[in-house]
Amino acid sequence: MKKRVFIIIILLSFLVCSLFYKREIKQLYYSYQEYVEIKNSIVWSSEKKLKLSDFSYEPEKTQMDNVAVTVGIISVHQISEKITHRSTTVFKPENSFVTSKTDSLILRIAQARFDLCELYRRKMEFKIGSLNLREIKKTNSDTITKYEELYYDLFEKEWDKFNEIEKKELNKGLIKMEKYIKQELK
Repeated sequence: MKKRVFIIIILLSFLVCSLFYKREIKQLYYSYQEYVEIKNSIVWSSEKKLKLSDFSYEPEKTQMDNVAVTVGIISVHQISEKITHRSTTVFKPENSFVTSKTDSLILRIAQARFDLCELYRRKMEFKIGSLNLREIKKTNSDTITKYEELYYDLFEKEWDKFNEIEKKELNKGLIKMEKYIKQELK
């Protein structure tokens, strides 16, 4: 009987705490998810350049540029008196591969995709940061999520334009993309 009462008291305590600290518990959960994603990824930095060893070698797969580069933006936000938004550009090695180890453009293409994603992450951060200048009560999590999705979609559309370049023009197109990214990331 004492054991049963003890279990009921613990369950009720947990329920009461989860009601009062719902926002904090939710924030801890999202921070943990962010930690796990970052732990299994390579985080973008201006000093970090991708290497062939960051990719799986899968010669049997067919890929237009001999490389599949999986990048993304991890974001966590909180809205109170002010919007707090934290985001990180990541490269996912477990989902990225090369089909050739002799193609000299592979790493440049991969780095350009990674860098372009960082550029759009920065644009997204600027836009979300500007929401603090408006009335916070008009901003909710859905608004921030829509901006996160919008800027990732804009990144993908920009990359799709690059992918439309014909093979013979690839080097020129890559040089143009690299110059644009370098200028914008200053």
